[in-house]
Amino acid sequence: MSAVELTEAFLADIAGWDVLKQARGLLASGKVQGSDWTPPILKGTVQEGTATYRAGLVIKDKINIENMCSCRASRSWGTICVHSVAVGLHVVRNRQSLPLEKSSGAPSLPCPTAITKASGSSPKTTASAPKASRCLKRAPADAGEPAEIFVIFPPNLAQAIPKGRIMLYFEGKWNRGCAPLNALPTTTPFQLAEQDLVLLEQIESLAEGDTPGMLMLSASALTKLLPSLAGHPRVTLGKSQPLTITASPWRLAVLAALETSGEITLRLAAGQQPVAMIAGETSWVFREDSIQPVGLPKGYQALWQGPMRIPRSRVPPFLNQDWPLFQANCDVTANFRLEDFQLESKRPHFRLALAGGLAHLQAHLQCVYDSRIFTIGTASQEETFWLPDADSPTRYSTRDAAAEQAAQARLLRSGFTGPHAEAKYQLAGQNLVLSFLARDFPRLQREWEVTLEERLQRSASQNLERIEPQFAITASGEQWFDLDVAFATRGGERFSAADIQRLVLSGQSHTRLKNGKFALIDTGAVEELQEVLLDCAPQQHEDGYRMSNLQAGFLDGALRQQEDWRVLAPAQWRERAAQQRGEARIEPPPLGDLEAVLRPYQKQGVAWLHFLRQNGFGGILADEMGLGKTLQTLAFLQTVKAARPAANGALSESGRSQDSRPEAGAALIVCPTSLVFNWVAEAEKFTPKLRVLALHGARRHELFEQMPKSDLVITSYALIRRDAEQYQKVEFDTVVLDEAQHIKNRETQNAQAVKAVRTRHRLVLTGTPLENSVLDLWSIFDFLMPGYLGSAADFRERFELPMAREKNPEVQARLARRVRPFLLRRLKQEVARDLPEKIEQVAFCELTEDQQAVYQQVLEASRREVVNAVDAQGLPKSRMIILNALLRLRQICCDLRLLKLENVDAATASGKLDLFSELLEEALDGNHRLLVFSQFVGMLTLLREKLEAEQLEYCYLDGATLDRAKVVRQFQSNPGIPVFLISLKAGGLGLNLTGADTVVHFDPWWNPAVEDQATGRAHRIGQTRVVTSYKLITRGTVEEKILNLQARKKELIKGVLSGEEQLAEALTWEEIQELLN
Repeated sequence: MSAVELTEAFLADIAGWDVLKQARGLLASGKVQGSDWTPPILKGTVQEGTATYRAGLVIKDKINIENMCSCRASRSWGTICVHSVAVGLHVVRNRQSLPLEKSSGAPSLPCPTAITKASGSSPKTTASAPKASRCLKRAPADAGEPAEIFVIFPPNLAQAIPKGRIMLYFEGKWNRGCAPLNALPTTTPFQLAEQDLVLLEQIESLAEGDTPGMLMLSASALTKLLPSLAGHPRVTLGKSQPLTITASPWRLAVLAALETSGEITLRLAAGQQPVAMIAGETSWVFREDSIQPVGLPKGYQALWQGPMRIPRSRVPPFLNQDWPLFQANCDVTANFRLEDFQLESKRPHFRLALAGGLAHLQAHLQCVYDSRIFTIGTASQEETFWLPDADSPTRYSTRDAAAEQAAQARLLRSGFTGPHAEAKYQLAGQNLVLSFLARDFPRLQREWEVTLEERLQRSASQNLERIEPQFAITASGEQWFDLDVAFATRGGERFSAADIQRLVLSGQSHTRLKNGKFALIDTGAVEELQEVLLDCAPQQHEDGYRMSNLQAGFLDGALRQQEDWRVLAPAQWRERAAQQRGEARIEPPPLGDLEAVLRPYQKQGVAWLHFLRQNGFGGILADEMGLGKTLQTLAFLQTVKAARPAANGALSESGRSQDSRPEAGAALIVCPTSLVFNWVAEAEKFTPKLRVLALHGARRHELFEQMPKSDLVITSYALIRRDAEQYQKVEFDTVVLDEAQHIKNRETQNAQAVKAVRTRHRLVLTGTPLENSVLDLWSIFDFLMPGYLGSAADFRERFELPMAREKNPEVQARLARRVRPFLLRRLKQEVARDLPEKIEQVAFCELTEDQQAVYQQVLEASRREVVNAVDAQGLPKSRMIILNALLRLRQICCDLRLLKLENVDAATASGKLDLFSELLEEALDGNHRLLVFSQFVGMLTLLREKLEAEQLEYCYLDGATLDRAKVVRQFQSNPGIPVFLISLKAGGLGLNLTGADTVVHFDPWWNPAVEDQATGRAHRIGQTRVVTSYKLITRGTVEEKILNLQARKKELIKGVLSGEEQLAEALTWEEIQELLN
């Protein structure tokens, strides 16, 4: 296999011209950090933004080429990316030699020095300009002539900067002396330091490919070059005066004042004027023999000229986007705190004014936010997304742009055109107008504030009547009720079912009455009614329909969608339906010790679970993550036990002996493996009277005989599938599936195993009932109440396909009403008054078998090592050995791969990673954004790899991140990035990350105050949602012991410990032995 010649032409041929141009840009801006070409492997490193890519190609021949870059374009699409091409150009440029005139030996005199103007005009020369491109030849590493580049700024730099013409001189020093850089021989390969190589790429780019000896730069062009000069050791003013260029910003003293009007005034403190300002995309200052960037955010350079006022309409985005940059890069003094400001989103209500007649309608649509009214269809310069509160300078609300756009789209879907002059919408033609009045107008009347012009109102009342269905419901017993349906106008003219069906099939929404008026019928509502009746699977008889009481809540909810429909029903039936819909208050049973623990919404959850049980229904508790689904379920099971007569021959409270009754069965919890011990821990904490049996691990078979004596049996989906035969021997009182998306596919062994368990009551806990498709919901209901949603084929035809293909909102709404009686979902924002501002939870998991084996080995070895060290040299001198031992154990708890062991199976390397996956899945489904903290950069790297494998976008920050503000700004401004991975030490302070509302501490830190500070990145000003913080802990390990130690020595730890060294000094020998046992 012959090696391919690596040239620009070859790179353009394999990647395309556009990619080559982008790659040249990366090369010119110094983003390529290194390269190597050892055929057939090309490799190197490219820094782009905050990301570093390991790029390269395997070039076997001109066709057989493999891209090795770690970027998404390479991983997802397999294309040859800009990063790998940039690495190739770096190799080509380093080896390239452009021939000039032949010379014998090294020149004794420097060549004429070219002065290049970087603005792009023709170069001026002091002598004749060379006609051929002159470019220094770069030598491979550890080869060639050593050389250094010197950069000389003009002595009158302070006077040159305001004129916008700065002349820079570049000299090269090598073993034959010092000369202008463009006078060095182009045939000699030179070995340059990395910083000089980056600088050379930059100045050659500014000189259009030549190696310059001089450059005439504008101020803007100079600001692009200065980052390459930051920290350069050979920069001077004139020939001898050192000039320091640093990338650290000048921290200006900024004064910020919140005015009574709500505006914010910014000004610079006195005495901070620089010698000269170099203005560009990033502004730099020249002062005191140094050049450095200004800490002012982009767009605030006018502060040099005087104060700047932030108008009220701009204050919220200023606080969210720019204020954190001021705090990070300037010394700010302000008369306000971010915590002083309040921000809430407002829901508008809409006003629709209709005018005209039955042949032509004109509409005017407005949205109303409290006292402010906006016309939809016009764009005024004064209109703003932010709505300041006139009574408070720190209170704001936001307009709902999505709701406004949806309202306008709704009007256009009804047939209106526009907006036309004066933001008016038009609907022309009698058929279109009558159709609108029949179908869309009633819905808009229910949801909006709709007014009719007097002439239109009079014409409608004189010429139109509505055909409305009338319903009569008769309760027929405990299991059934009867429904009768009739159609008639308010004037008394009746229509048969056949008449109505003809109108529906013809698509006509109006017909002539005997009195000459138009009869309007909402055929869409009638079609929806027919679908509702079909969903209820009734028995049809001569007088109407007979339905199961299961359908009461669904039918009542569907009929209530049409306010004009008249329903005659007994009060008892209405009460039952209201309870099913969750609209009637249900009193919870006696809660005992949990009365003071449960929040009001949790008590209602327990009451709802009891209502389901009393009526023989199954149900889904689908509260948003963090609202305590586990606690509510345990409280419910405890009250069930408390209300149950004593069993197994024991005496009841009345003193009578009771035989073993069917009601005395245990409850079975089936959950993901990572949550088994979380259930155990929660039960021990909140319901210690329940006898808990965890069927988990290799020795679980020895415990099966204890099931009849237990109140709560806990196992995993993986094990119930393997132990299905054992569970068939037992009938449970209640089966609860936690994270029920694990049975979303009805054909899996998981789904079949849990559906085969015998039980009287079934419950499901999940925050993601619709994880992939609505068919997931069918599978869950097939477990809860088989047949309620029909067969899988029928459900797919009537619900899944219309929602997936047509995005049919009516079908989606009908399905929501269908499951509403048996699904309880509360969001944090709905129960915010019952919640603290911050919820903190500990989530337990278990080591995998591989982790457990390594943990035990390291624990025993560490224990011996520590004891021997303490015996030999005493406790004070053994502190580092103790810390190293604890560090290894904590790393094992996170992931075995942190120990750099050989042959580690990633699938069994971390039980905690499985728990994190469960949390991440539920958080993403609930549109939450996460901050994930770890003290181990290696763990953050593994999390990065996981997110990349799942193609999830993320931001990343650790101690090596140079532009922290840029990464923070990226996360805050882009809601599409759901995860921010942060090193605990690097990101614990100084960041404002209110874009997230969920915090995950992947591993515990010794001092909980440090974790609190990290959680505070999300729990601060601008945060309009409740923040939930999860601490992931491996059960039975040093992590759990750290947690217990924190609880015992909370005040000491918070007051004394700032790091591990202080911890080692504060721990007693007894506490160290406890951690290592």
